[in-house]
Amino acid sequence: MKNSTTLIAFVTALALHLIVGAVLLLGMDFSLPKDKKKEQVIINASMVNQKLFDDLAQKKKQQKADAAAAEKRKLQKKHEEKARIKREKQRAEKKRKAAETKRIKAEKAEVARKKKEEERRLFEKIVAAKELRAKKEAEKAKKVAETKRIKQEAERVKKQKAEAKRVEAEKVAAAKALKAKQIKEAKIKADKAAKAKAAKEAKRKADAKAERLRQAELDKQMEAEFDDAFSNAQSSKQLSEIARYKALIQDKISRNWQVEPSMKGKTCTLAIRLAPDGLVLSASRSKGDQKLCASAKRATLKAKTLPIPKDPEIAPQFRDFDITLEPDL
Repeated sequence: MKNSTTLIAFVTALALHLIVGAVLLLGMDFSLPKDKKKEQVIINASMVNQKLFDDLAQKKKQQKADAAAAEKRKLQKKHEEKARIKREKQRAEKKRKAAETKRIKAEKAEVARKKKEEERRLFEKIVAAKELRAKKEAEKAKKVAETKRIKQEAERVKKQKAEAKRVEAEKVAAAKALKAKQIKEAKIKADKAAKAKAAKEAKRKADAKAERLRQAELDKQMEAEFDDAFSNAQSSKQLSEIARYKALIQDKISRNWQVEPSMKGKTCTLAIRLAPDGLVLSASRSKGDQKLCASAKRATLKAKTLPIPKDPEIAPQFRDFDITLEPDL
C-alpha cells in the first residue's frame, strides 16, 4: 500500500514537471539577446519543482500520520472491545455466582425448614402421645372415682331411704294426731265462722237496704226541694229551666265526688257530652285546677247518667256543654 502511494506521488510529480517544462519551452525566446530572461525562467521552474516536492513530502508525512492514527484507533477499539467483553464476562460470572449463592442459600433454607418442620411434627407427635396417655390415665382415674362415688351414693341413698322411712312413719303418726286435732278445731272454727258470716251477711244486707232507702229518700227529697225551689223561681223568674238542670247535674256529680281540704276555693270547668238518655259519653278538663278536674271527671263518669231536660227545645243544649264545679267544703 505504501509503495503504491509513493508511485502515485512520483508519477504526479513527473507529470507536473513535464507540463511546466512544456510551458517554459513554448514561452521561451531562443534569440541570443534574451539569455537573461531564460535564466529567470529556469530559476522559477526550479522553485516550483522544489515546492512540489515539499508538498508531496508533507502529504506523504500526513498520510503516514493518518495511517498511524487509524492503526492506533483500531488497536484502541480492539482493546476496548476486549475490555468490554471482559467486563461482560465478569458481570456474567458475578451474576452466576450470585445466583448460585442464592440457590445454595435457598436450598439450605429449604433443608433447614424441612428439618424444622420434621422436628415440629415429631414434637407434636410426642406431645399428642403424652396428652393421649394423660387423657387415658385421667379417664381411668375418673372412672375409678365415679365407681367409688356411685357406690358411696348408693350407700347414702340406702341410708337416706331408711331415715326417710323412719321420719315418714313419725310424720304419719304426728299427722294423724294433728289431723284429729285440726278437724276438731276446724269444726269449732267453722261453726264460729258460719255464725259470724251469717251475722255479717245479715248486717250487710240490712245496711244495703238502709242505704238504698236512704238514697231513694234523698233523691225524692232533693227532687221535691228542687221542684219547690224552681217552682218558686219560675214564678219569680229568678231561675230558668237550664239553670235548674245544671244544678241537678252539679248535685249528682257532688254525690260521687271525693274531695280533699286542699281543694277548697278551687274550681274546675268540665266539657261533658251526654247521650239523648243522659248517659255520660265523655268528660274532659276544659280549664281549672288539674287535680280538682281529675277528681271531678272521675265523679262524673262514676255517676254514669246525669239529669237531662225533657223539653225538646232545651235538651239539645245538654248534649255537649261546659259546667263549672266547686267543691262544697
